[in-house]
Amino acid sequence: MSQTIELPDKVYEALASAAREDGLTPAEWLAIHLQVADDSTQERALQELLTSLTGAIDSSENCQGIQHTAFSTALAEKFQKQGLRIP
Repeated sequence: MSQTIELPDKVYEALASAAREDGLTPAEWLAIHLQVADDSTQERALQELLTSLTGAIDSSENCQGIQHTAFSTALAEKFQKQGLRIP
């Protein structure tokens, strides 16, 4: 089932901008931040989600000062649930 909500233009623009920066749709961005799984977050291939990150990961460097995205945070949380430690 789908629902429609009305957002002020300023709020929607901020949402769309944040989602675009993470390579997500506004619905996917909200689902990740609200930790809600739905068809739109489950159907996208991992390769599609990682496309914008190509070359952005360098394991030889210290991770201090890296700006975390919604995607990287969700990925780290998933790894932690699987028992993997992310620095």
